[in-house]
Amino acid sequence: MPEIVGTLRRLLRETLQIIGRGADVPCLLLSELVTNALVHGDGAPTVVLELRAHKLYITVSDASAAPILRPVPDDTRTSGRGLDLVDSPADEWGVELIGSYGKAVWAVAAVGG
Repeated sequence: MPEIVGTLRRLLRETLQIIGRGADVPCLLLSELVTNALVHGDGAPTVVLELRAHKLYITVSDASAAPILRPVPDDTRTSGRGLDLVDSPADEWGVELIGSYGKAVWAVAAVGG
C-alpha cells in the first residue's frame, strides 16, 4: 500500500502542472497526510482533493478515531515529523472527527493562478 503515496503525488503533480499551478507544497502535504494515515490510521485512507479559488484543499480520512499526537520537537528524532512538515508550508490544517467512522486530516495550500 505504500506505493499509493508516490502514485497520488505523481497524479497531483501532473494535474497541477497541466493547469499551470505550483505543485511542490501540495505534493509534500499530500504525501505526508497519506503516509500518516497509512502508518497511524486504520484501513485504507480516503483522499479528496479540491481546487477552489487558487487554493488546494487536501483531505485524508481513515477509520481510526484515535487522536493525533504530535511528539515534542526534537532534532534528533528520525521519525514522527510528518505533522511538522505539514504545519510549516500549509496555509492552514486541522483534524476533524467523522462521527463514529474515524477522522479526517486536512490541509490547505495556495497554488497560484
